[in-house]
Amino acid sequence: MAKAELVGKILGVLRHENAGAGFHIREQWLADALGVSRSPVRAALGELERLGIVRSEHRQGYFLAAEPGSPAFDGAELPGSDTERIYRQIAQERFARLIGDQVSVAELCRRYGASRAVISRVLARMQEDGLVEKTAGRWTFRPALIDDEAYRESYRYRLLIEPAALLEPGFHMPRTVLARLKQRHEEMIGGGARSQPMPALFDADAEFHEAIADACGNRFLMLAIRQQTQLRRLSEYEKYNERDRLETSFREHLAILNAIECRDLAAASRLMAEHIRHSEDSRPDLAKVRVLAHRRLTRI
Repeated sequence: MAKAELVGKILGVLRHENAGAGFHIREQWLADALGVSRSPVRAALGELERLGIVRSEHRQGYFLAAEPGSPAFDGAELPGSDTERIYRQIAQERFARLIGDQVSVAELCRRYGASRAVISRVLARMQEDGLVEKTAGRWTFRPALIDDEAYRESYRYRLLIEPAALLEPGFHMPRTVLARLKQRHEEMIGGGARSQPMPALFDADAEFHEAIADACGNRFLMLAIRQQTQLRRLSEYEKYNERDRLETSFREHLAILNAIECRDLAAASRLMAEHIRHSEDSRPDLAKVRVLAHRRLTRI
């Protein structure tokens, strides 16, 4: 589910609950209500905080700042198609090396014909996703997985942390999360991997790995796994076009989920290591992918 859609659904839930200002918004409650994991809910709440609709308090979570019916709540300019479209365009053009290491808001406004407000929202979201950082009035792209050596390093790092996350003593995946992930993967294996748009496939893959991170009970492993998922965004939008491998990948995910359901975390850890190795072995030539992306984006 795209962030813009999830933001709208969260507002719908809050309206249905007739929540007032100060209402405590629990991430797990929203995740269960909307059938998603906590990670995308957290990102959507961050967007609502930027809009002034919710506020966060240290160690307490989010609270409703503008109640349904108020001008701030009903009149908020939600992230919509322009934000999603430009985010994806920047990611694709950065991967194709059509955009340099540093950009300014003014440059992006001219490039995409968008307002400062829209570009500012896009950059704020990219900063939240770990793709850019603000430096001296400009925005700098952070190191990402846009070349073969970086990908090899990333796979070696993931082999260290993701199988280990499943062996953490505090690992616990709620039944509702496990059931939802299994259902989504069964849908992918049943035809979704061949019919759904590429961003949806990336989101399904990211949700699986971030759910493992959320369940491990180790905040440092959680942050490390989530960072690797975010770093893949620049290249994965282009790379996610080999549907046979994607279907196989979702089958491997499902095997891991089945092992978790059986409480055989040692087997789940072993299967995760095999999955990461298979993904590395089947990784396409990024140089060729980049050339194709460059040609498509420049219409050569």
